[in-house]
Amino acid sequence: MIPITGYLQTYDWGVPGGLNPWLTAPAGQGPQAELWFGAHPNGPSPLRDAPGSLADATAPGEVALLVKLLAAARPLSIQLHPPADLAAALFAAGSDLVADDRAKIEMLVALEPFAVFAGWRDAEHAAQLLAAADPELTGAADDVRAENPQAALPKILAVGPERVQNDIGRVLERAADLGLDSYETASLALAAREFPGDAGLLVLLLLGHRRLEAGAAVYMPAGGVHAYAEGFGIEIMTSSDNVLRLGLTSKRIAVDEAIEALRDEGEPHFLGADVQMDHGHPVMTSYRPYSAPFAAEFLRSSGLVARSGGYRCVVCIAGETTIICGDEALTLQQGQGCAILADEPDAQIEADGSAAVVETRG
Repeated sequence: MIPITGYLQTYDWGVPGGLNPWLTAPAGQGPQAELWFGAHPNGPSPLRDAPGSLADATAPGEVALLVKLLAAARPLSIQLHPPADLAAALFAAGSDLVADDRAKIEMLVALEPFAVFAGWRDAEHAAQLLAAADPELTGAADDVRAENPQAALPKILAVGPERVQNDIGRVLERAADLGLDSYETASLALAAREFPGDAGLLVLLLLGHRRLEAGAAVYMPAGGVHAYAEGFGIEIMTSSDNVLRLGLTSKRIAVDEAIEALRDEGEPHFLGADVQMDHGHPVMTSYRPYSAPFAAEFLRSSGLVARSGGYRCVVCIAGETTIICGDEALTLQQGQGCAILADEPDAQIEADGSAAVVETRG
């Protein structure tokens, strides 16, 4: 077992001071976006009890998953994660658009309500929204209606800032008449305030919107378009940091590569929790998306055995978590984690509070 702490990412969309309760030492009130538990070179977790990082203490490939606490005050960006073949090709070509040669497959579990745009909206509704926003985008609306968003995206993203602002203003003024509920209207208005004139605002009209209540989740295969808008949750993913962006960001936009990354099989899977109860109280919730390379269990004052044979990561979300693995015993405090490698024995995990337990699946 390797005890670790989180690596803080201070991206500009983070909540001011939002992750301080999970840090070893508070880091002020600047934006705090993600706390990484993994060995990815863009943010390897520090070792809790020794100098160095989890990447230093393990061999390449041993840490197959990356777990993140995520606190979003505003939209992260409209993005896709390239499938394995495209990621490998871009990486081999030396592209600075990717950080590694792996597919990034992820699941977001809401710890508090979390607003997300994910996957394509019903084509007819999306076309109606686009036409209502801007009569000059009739051609793009026709592409959307024909279920060809790849053709629509370059036309939409070519719209200038002033026109975008007017277009989104029209939609917000008529939101209810256009079939947008109050949650989606709030997310669109937030994006418009934070990214005035950004053509990505028009892309949001093509995307489905959900408000994930605490405990709900969305699984995003590689090749699926999404924009997490606002909230607090935990992400489980393959150990990759490859992101291709279409808008709502200060970072580089990669329209051609993002369109190339689109896959039909990248559509989101929205999941409810499989909840185990004890005397009327929830003690464990399980998330096992079909065909996903990982699974996750969330413990509440309860325990489980994480079997040997695959990589496992435990993150203490609140209270204390105790792990017994072979002859070793370890206690984690809130905000600490533990990496358990595939060749280590079964691990008995007990949460006095709440903890996330993630593991690879074959």
